[in-house]
Amino acid sequence: MSSSQGTNETSDAARRRRRRSNTLLLVLAVGFLIFGAAVGALYYELQPVTLRIAVGPLGSDDHNVIQVTAAAFASESRTVRLSPITTDGAVEALALLGAGKADLAVGRGDLEMPADAQTVAIVRKNFVVLWSPSVLASKSSKRKSAAKIKEIADLAGHRVGIIGRTPASAALLRVILSASGVEADKVAVTQFGTDQIEELARDPTLDAFMAVGPLDSKITSDAIAATARARGGPKFLAIEASEAIALKHPRYESEEIPPSVFNADPAWPDMTRSRRSASVT
Repeated sequence: MSSSQGTNETSDAARRRRRRSNTLLLVLAVGFLIFGAAVGALYYELQPVTLRIAVGPLGSDDHNVIQVTAAAFASESRTVRLSPITTDGAVEALALLGAGKADLAVGRGDLEMPADAQTVAIVRKNFVVLWSPSVLASKSSKRKSAAKIKEIADLAGHRVGIIGRTPASAALLRVILSASGVEADKVAVTQFGTDQIEELARDPTLDAFMAVGPLDSKITSDAIAATARARGGPKFLAIEASEAIALKHPRYESEEIPPSVFNADPAWPDMTRSRRSASVT
C-alpha cells in the first residue's frame, strides 16, 4: 500500500470523526433547546394567576373581607393571587366587571349584574337593621319635635339616615315601607358614607336609621353605638312583613336577628328578643 493511499484513508477517517462530533453537538444543542423551552413553559405554567377583584368602599365590611382574603391567598396559594381594586361601592365594582377592567367583583344580589356575569361564591348575608333613637332631636334645632317612632308604620312623614351610598339600600327601604303599608314617597332618605357615622349620629334631621350588613358588621355596631351616645338607646324596628317581601321578591329572604347580636355591654334593653328582618346576599 502506497503512502498516498494511507494518507487518503486517514483523511477520510478524520472527516467521519468530525461529522460524528458535529452531529453529536447538534443533537446536544437541540436537546438543550427543548429542555430550556420545557423548563420555561413549566415555570410560566406554575406562576400564580392574578385575578383583579373590584370591591368597595374603602373601610367597608366587604373591603376588609377581601383584603384579608387576598393576604391569605398570597401566603397560602401557589396558583391564585387576588389584586383588590378599591371602588366607591358595589355599583362601581360591578361596572368595572362589566367593562372588563376587573376579573371579579363583590356585589349584592339586589343590584343589576353584567349580562355575562356569574356568581362564583356567596360570601355572606346582609341583614337590614332599622332603629330609632329614644331621645328626640334638640329643641334648639329648627325642625319640630316628632313623636317617638316605635314601628315601621310610624316612619311616614319622617327622615331615615342610611349608612352606605349604594342605591340598592334606598331601594330596599322602599320595598320594606311598601310591604309595611307605608307610602315610600312619604319617607325622606339621606345616605351617608361608611366613614360618616358620627355625622349621621349627630344629624338632628334624622328620625330613624338603617344599616345593611352582616350580623357581625363593625360598621353597623359602631353606628348603633354612635347614635346611642348622641340620641339615647336604640329602638329596633322589626320588619314584620319580611316573609311577604321574600315571597314577592325572591332576591330577598326573611330572617331572624337573635337578641344582643350587636355586642352591647350591657345589652340594649330593646334587644332582648329576636327581631324579624330581611336579608340579601
